[in-house]
Amino acid sequence: MNTVVTKKVLVTAKNSYIGNSFASWVSKDKQIQTDFISCKNEDWKNKEFGDYDVILHVAGIAHVDAKSDMEEIYYKVNRDLTIELAEKAKNEGVEQFVFMSSMIVYGESKSEKFQINKDTVPNPSNFYGMSKLQAEQGLKKISDTNFKVAIIRAPMVYGKEAKGNYKKLSNFALKTPVFPDADNERSMLYIDNLCELIKFIILNNDQGVFYPQNKDYVKTSELVELIARFHGRTVRLTKVFNPFIKVFKSKLTRKLFGNFTYSKSLSTYPYGDYQIFNLSESILRTETKNKPDVIIIGDNALDSVGGEQESTKIILRGIKDLFPLGVIQPGIIKEPIEAISYYDVTSETRIKHLVKKPIKFLRYIFRIKGVIKSNKPKVIHTQAQVSFFIISLLKKIKMISNDIKFVHTERGLYTKYNDLIRKVFLFFINELDVFVTTTQFNMTHWEKAITAKKNNKVEFKIIENTAGLLFEEFDENLKKKNSNSNCIKIGFAGRYCDWKNWPLAEEICEKLKDVLGDKLYVEMAVGCLDEHSKQQTIDMFNRLKELLGERFNGAINIDLKQMDVFYYKLDVFILTSNYNTESFGRTLVEAMSRKNIVLTTNSGGSVEVVGNKSNVFVSSDEFSQKVLFYYNNPEEMEEEKKFNLRRVKEVYSLQNNLKKHIALYQQLSNENM
Repeated sequence: MNTVVTKKVLVTAKNSYIGNSFASWVSKDKQIQTDFISCKNEDWKNKEFGDYDVILHVAGIAHVDAKSDMEEIYYKVNRDLTIELAEKAKNEGVEQFVFMSSMIVYGESKSEKFQINKDTVPNPSNFYGMSKLQAEQGLKKISDTNFKVAIIRAPMVYGKEAKGNYKKLSNFALKTPVFPDADNERSMLYIDNLCELIKFIILNNDQGVFYPQNKDYVKTSELVELIARFHGRTVRLTKVFNPFIKVFKSKLTRKLFGNFTYSKSLSTYPYGDYQIFNLSESILRTETKNKPDVIIIGDNALDSVGGEQESTKIILRGIKDLFPLGVIQPGIIKEPIEAISYYDVTSETRIKHLVKKPIKFLRYIFRIKGVIKSNKPKVIHTQAQVSFFIISLLKKIKMISNDIKFVHTERGLYTKYNDLIRKVFLFFINELDVFVTTTQFNMTHWEKAITAKKNNKVEFKIIENTAGLLFEEFDENLKKKNSNSNCIKIGFAGRYCDWKNWPLAEEICEKLKDVLGDKLYVEMAVGCLDEHSKQQTIDMFNRLKELLGERFNGAINIDLKQMDVFYYKLDVFILTSNYNTESFGRTLVEAMSRKNIVLTTNSGGSVEVVGNKSNVFVSSDEFSQKVLFYYNNPEEMEEEKKFNLRRVKEVYSLQNNLKKHIALYQQLSNENM
């Protein structure tokens, strides 16, 4: 018998900790179905709310140390947006509006004992609290029997992956040897307890104000001691600092050692017990990291520009629901992907920078060893050269277990490396279980060199790159909107470095301008990793601006969504990299997915990606002549564009890439059982 979905809930934030946690909490329940909408722009106004039974409003500006010039935006988001959403929901027939308010409407923690009961009058101490309170007041005015408003005045919410004060306290508990043993009481709320309450409120179609908390109050020193003990540390609690805490009543001491509680009777819920987890259980669940089966290691911070980084993120997003995943990378992750463990091992964002600092580099290596030793993954997958050398070295000197399967994806061309680098690769290659390349062209050279070694047991696999989820669907109407049969638009994209051969791109533009004049439009998107490359790019843009005027447009370090717009504008995309320097050429696939002609130099794997040797050239004259051929033969141009779109879907699709990675990890995980 199928379970009928009884409630459809629209969550008003796409990246909210509480919203995402609630959706995950009820995902197996089948009584509640969740959808998400962003409120960062005005698009929500076009969303049909009438399709939903409940709006769960969790979007808002969090409680931070706000400056006075932020007051207006706090009211605009926390109060005005809330009321506008509720009015739209009521007008369109939504039955219930659940609003995440805050305990902060009663002010902030006090040095003396302070307990909130049913008679306590809200008294905000800042405009964060006031904006929440005024939102509540606006909601109560429109609440009625047909449009029920439930307001949840939550205390500090904590849980795995939560940001804020709990995270800071947890980090501190892992470092400090001593902590003040001050007497205080705080109401706190574990995320799963909150999610259970929200579920009850929705299923019972409740209205009114709710004051949730865990069953027990929290003493800060005991919380710190509990967190430390979970991680095998001992924190000594001492009362020696207590007199100073009482005398120096700063904002920090109030945050750490203040008192702020709900009376327990205020927090009971009549139709079920939402306080499922006690403090110890919640800390255990919060502090326990899911040990990854697969750890992926790269040479560059995932937030930076580059093919290695984009390929890694595609893998992570595509298979995170199938395997517990971990990431070791230089730098601190700024935009983490949910459900993935990240290990902070250095603040440097590129291994290239670390190598120049031997002490820091050695520390980095030993920290990687520590992460692997403590997590014991089934598979390690390196995505770049230095990471390969590090893991190979650790395996060779027996600092990593041979039971861990080792995969390396080689994104560099064999023909591009000098003899020394090749010899180092081959010296370490027997530590490897699987060697992956993204093209047959690159594999041919590597396989020949590796199989020449004695006792070689390496398995070889080709996993073609993909442009990723954003480029999977093609919008023909958007392409037509950007097309103009009276002109031709060519584009260039990539990192600014010597081997990308940007001077050739300039030469092509100059030659085409001489023939096409004002019929030629040029777009460039350049990634810059340092100030020097950025200045070089700006100088190049200035020269092209002088050559083409308003028919040239250049952009630096734009994100993938902006790159998508970039490709839709083009007719022809050109890769100008030097001979045998590209193992793949991701930008070619991205351009092909947007139904463009793609031309390339004989730069290695890019020839295989293009799949048409008549579109491979050396000189600016050859490139120019081919562009002119397509300009003068629009039917030929259209056929080539269609061919490229088909080729992307058949060979370089996201499904193909993920399917091969999933099969690889499953194979190695089973071998390691």
